[in-house]
Amino acid sequence: MKGILKKMAIVAGCFAFSAAMMAQTKALYLSSVEGTNVAQYDGQTRNVTLYRSVYNGWNTLCVPFNMTTEELNSAFGASCKLETLAAMTRNGDVIDLYFTDVKSEGVKANTPYLLHYTGETKSVKMVANETTIEYDAAPGRTFSADQVFVKFAGATKHIQSTTEEPMFGIYVKDNAEAAFSQVTPETSGFYATRCFLTVDGINTPTINSHHGIEPATVINSFKAETVNGEVFNLNGIRQNGVQKGMNVVNGQKVMVK
Repeated sequence: MKGILKKMAIVAGCFAFSAAMMAQTKALYLSSVEGTNVAQYDGQTRNVTLYRSVYNGWNTLCVPFNMTTEELNSAFGASCKLETLAAMTRNGDVIDLYFTDVKSEGVKANTPYLLHYTGETKSVKMVANETTIEYDAAPGRTFSADQVFVKFAGATKHIQSTTEEPMFGIYVKDNAEAAFSQVTPETSGFYATRCFLTVDGINTPTINSHHGIEPATVINSFKAETVNGEVFNLNGIRQNGVQKGMNVVNGQKVMVK
């Protein structure tokens, strides 16, 4: 009897050890500075940990995995805000960017965001359990208006701004309103998991950010004939301006009531 109990104890111990090892092998730590080559983990379900520096005010965020709203609140506090670019308009050299609240959807992999954080500057521990790694070499979303193209992009590694393709980011001194400015190639760049803008069609644009705007509100604020960018219905047929109902503007679905 003692022998049987001993064998059962050994089996139970081995099972517990195996479970612990499996949990350990699922753990994945990612770098928010130099970045991590996540291509090797593409499609894997892991328990991800990422330490990310944040400042009081608006920050940017783009990660190769999903996070629930609860996990986002756990990291940055329940008062944090999460927005993504929904639309843009152009008036000469002035570009207006309209960001919409998407916090209720959680964080989606490879989607560039504005993240509003209230608190002292610090390194925040981000944890996402049982999340699937999604590799994208150049994550981002491109919008167009009147032959001007704006890409809201995420950095997968530490990158330096260049004169060949000017980049626009949010300096800490300007993060109260998320004001985008052209960064200096000699001294500035972007660490991994941060976001930036590239602009094609204007050499020195003025960029304004608008927060918490619903896409339909953006479109309704302009007459149909002045809406910049291509407009399609859900069947892919091009339209002369937005119509009541669901439209596809700059690749994004927009409901107009």
